[in-house]
Amino acid sequence: MKHFSLRFVGAAGIVLFLLTGCSGQAGLKELNRAATVEDALPAVVALPDQVNRDSARLLASKDGVQYFAAQSDDARTTCMALVPSGDASGSHVGCGDTKNAGEIVNLSSSEGAFSTILLGDDSDTGKIESGWIKIAENILIAER
Repeated sequence: MKHFSLRFVGAAGIVLFLLTGCSGQAGLKELNRAATVEDALPAVVALPDQVNRDSARLLASKDGVQYFAAQSDDARTTCMALVPSGDASGSHVGCGDTKNAGEIVNLSSSEGAFSTILLGDDSDTGKIESGWIKIAENILIAER
């Protein structure tokens, strides 16, 4: 009887481990919606090889800057691209590990021209630190 119980407990533990291991890599919900014409990331914006360009979605636009996100097919890597309108060659891209909540990417320029954070879904933005503005569900920008 004990031998059966140990096998059952061991199997249940493995199943639980596999389920919780997979649940942390869901990607951003916003990237699951159907693409529109506005979601097309300019060709000049370079993404890492593992990130699917077709997954790009425009998350927000503010002050002449478009904020895109794209992810790998397995949703483990998510990138954020800041694209100035009229000059996509001045774009900035950063990538990070996708999480259920919290910071995925933090992009800042050395000149202080921009500072942007891409957050995972369900991030607690109720207590945003002073100096940051929420412009979309997953994007914070520094006040200027």
